[in-house]
Amino acid sequence: MLSRGEKWFNLGGVSSQSNLDMDSLPPSMLHKILSTVATMNIRDFGSARIGFPGFNEVGREDHFYRSANLIYLNDWVDEASAVRTFRLKCYRSGNPEAIYLRGMYEFFILHLVDEGWEKIHLAGERGCELAQYVDGMLNLAFSVDQRGIVHNYPAFTRQHIDKMFQIICSWQLSGHWDYDKPGMFLSMAERIDPNVPRDCWCSHIDPPEFEVSLDGSRSRWKCDRFFWNCAAYDFCFQIHFTARTWPIED
Repeated sequence: MLSRGEKWFNLGGVSSQSNLDMDSLPPSMLHKILSTVATMNIRDFGSARIGFPGFNEVGREDHFYRSANLIYLNDWVDEASAVRTFRLKCYRSGNPEAIYLRGMYEFFILHLVDEGWEKIHLAGERGCELAQYVDGMLNLAFSVDQRGIVHNYPAFTRQHIDKMFQIICSWQLSGHWDYDKPGMFLSMAERIDPNVPRDCWCSHIDPPEFEVSLDGSRSRWKCDRFFWNCAAYDFCFQIHFTARTWPIED
């Protein structure tokens, strides 16, 4: 059985067989290990800081909380208080992922659309890739006209859209379904027609051309207008997966 110290080594991508002394690891490696531990189990995060002075020193730095990975943070019910405290400290330190998650909570659960969207945009400006995607896709979705066609195409490649859509549909980000979306968002989403225009020239290419998704599936190639309408529609009916619970007492 691996000791706790050996588990920490392995979590950080350092083999315990290398016989490295923990004291010899640079702060950047300690940061990586501690961040991974915190993401997987907040209780082990506390134990790591108690068990090794190097982790404790790293865990007291504002930089650690500003850069901690919160998107995939395990939300253990029996550690709700510790998780809440950790998230809140990250948020107050300016962590982009914490700002994004807070924005998603305000937008989709509290229905504070303007306040939530502002935080999502800010998180994107600070480098959170998921926030950049959500901000761009919200701008796209809200550009829908009376014919059901969207217009404000974001500066994303089709491959990037595929990548981010796979992320928001992944099991790690699912499980937060039990809430009502804002009426303004639903009204806008329902106007987007995923099949418009049905008589688009790209749907009549013979023989048809296909695109391969990251998951290996194939779909018929679409022109930009058809592609972005479908992308906006899919986004609106999947993005709720990432609106996680957030502590309000801040």
